[in-house]
Amino acid sequence: MDELLANGREFNRVTADFLKVDVATALTFTEIALQTSDSIKKRRNRRSARKAYDSIVRLAKKVDLTPDDGELLSRNLERLKSELQTLGEVF
Repeated sequence: MDELLANGREFNRVTADFLKVDVATALTFTEIALQTSDSIKKRRNRRSARKAYDSIVRLAKKVDLTPDDGELLSRNLERLKSELQTLGEVF
């Protein structure tokens, strides 16, 4: 039983870390898309960021985040969504 609890906590920690890295990566994609005048590069980075956004939202529902991790993720997802909307994404 203790091993199951430990495994569950480890899963949550690893998943929370993954989500934080993934949202940071997606924000990098939107930064690049917002700064470039190359339409192909802009579209490619926008699509990558949107794919990451959708994955993060889906996966975050399956994880128990600490209050700090939840707040950080929520704040970064709001920023990501706003930047994606600026790039033309519709939610």
